[in-house]
Amino acid sequence: MMNTTATAIFQTDLASNAGQAPEWIEIFPAGPGIVARDGRQWTLQPQLVLEAFAANRGPLAIDYEHGQALKAPLGDEAPAAGWIVQLEERDGGIWGKVEWVEKAARQIVAREYRFISPDFNHDKSGVITRLRGAGLVNRPALVMTALAHEAPKEIVMLKAIAQALGLNEDADEQAILADLSKRKSNGIALCQTLNLPDDATFDTAIQAVKTLKDEHALAHRSDTAAIVTDLQTRLTDTQTALAQLQDKESKRDIELALDDATKAGKITPASRETYRAMCALEGGLQRFTDLVQVLPVIAAPSGLAAESAQTAFETDEDPSALAARANEYRSEQAAKGIEVTITQAVAHVKENKE
Repeated sequence: MMNTTATAIFQTDLASNAGQAPEWIEIFPAGPGIVARDGRQWTLQPQLVLEAFAANRGPLAIDYEHGQALKAPLGDEAPAAGWIVQLEERDGGIWGKVEWVEKAARQIVAREYRFISPDFNHDKSGVITRLRGAGLVNRPALVMTALAHEAPKEIVMLKAIAQALGLNEDADEQAILADLSKRKSNGIALCQTLNLPDDATFDTAIQAVKTLKDEHALAHRSDTAAIVTDLQTRLTDTQTALAQLQDKESKRDIELALDDATKAGKITPASRETYRAMCALEGGLQRFTDLVQVLPVIAAPSGLAAESAQTAFETDEDPSALAARANEYRSEQAAKGIEVTITQAVAHVKENKE
């Protein structure tokens, strides 16, 4: 059964009781067929309305210009002008006992408001099923036709829905339905992207996104840690290779200095080991070089070949450059899946240079 809301102005004139607001007012005229001032018709079965009022177990508001129906849904104020606290049937019509708000009572006496417009539900055949409240009004019936229709309330609700969706408040029903359909499609697409059921709740989707975000952050931290570890390993290997090359270079310099001193007859081959130990100390090579400058010639030149040191130390390449080339070779091999130690890399570089 269709249940529709309507409002209407009948012939009730609230200002007919001069000097005070009426305690009892006619809400519906005698039926069963009743006609509003603008010509619309309904069927009144008083017992249905009285039973619905009793089941409500509370007073019904009389507001201004149907504010409860038109303003309240938008969050605007819709103050009461009075309260219908009792209904009764009189000669086939329905009258209501009203407790007026002081302000409304003064306005009625001053004829600022003269008519009552009931707000009621009716079924598809026009039978009035329930009184919802009423409004103080002044507009003639032709102007009030919009208030008597269910459409204005639907329009108000459509505006409220449009605003809630972020649409223009004049968006029609088709635009609202299209937006809702788009939102639903977007929600399904999001659920599918997150490997969730199409009907997954919003909270479930939010949790899935949070989980993916956490997993991404963890993976990023793991990758960063692996990169740092690899760089630290490469740095350690490079430092080791550099230290080895520097040690070789230092030993080569010592041997060359000893060769020169022996060749010049400043030291004997028998004392070479003693001077080698001296040169191995920190700053020892410089002290040995200074000492050789003042030592007298104590033996004939040894005839030691100049290339003897070169035989022991195959290359005079700069250690830092050699280490850089060795690491470059290691990187090339690593890209091919071949692991090469720093010692092997140095040997390969030196061999290829020769």
